[in-house]
Amino acid sequence: MASLKAVSADLKKAHDAKIYHGLEHPQRNAEVYQQQLRTVPNREFAGYRFNEKPEAVSPKLIHDLIALYTHADSHQALASPKTTCAGFHPDYALVWSDAKGQRVLQICYGCHEWKYFGPGGVLHTDINEPAFYDSITQWLPPKS
Repeated sequence: MASLKAVSADLKKAHDAKIYHGLEHPQRNAEVYQQQLRTVPNREFAGYRFNEKPEAVSPKLIHDLIALYTHADSHQALASPKTTCAGFHPDYALVWSDAKGQRVLQICYGCHEWKYFGPGGVLHTDINEPAFYDSITQWLPPKS
């Protein structure tokens, strides 16, 4: 399991990071998800499907998202199991690569969680409420 300190140091080195929007939740909205798999150009990052094309976002938004993630107070211990959602499914992913491999930071709006995948392992935590409501959902609004 990766540590927040190691992941934060890694994230601060990210270049050419892109943000991708996830397809519908495969359990909560299975019919729409199956249709999207057939009709929407998509790609996989760390086990989940996302739109093939990245979102049109500013470099400042990516910088701000990375800065928010690297603050320890933006994280809470993972509360599990969750009963208010249909299971982890990322709405967005921040993705970048270097010589050590691909990194993926997934953000789940249903669970209020983020999950990092990279060369150092996986880090899965809850997003604290101010970071979620005051920042993330303002920068990357939920899509229907």
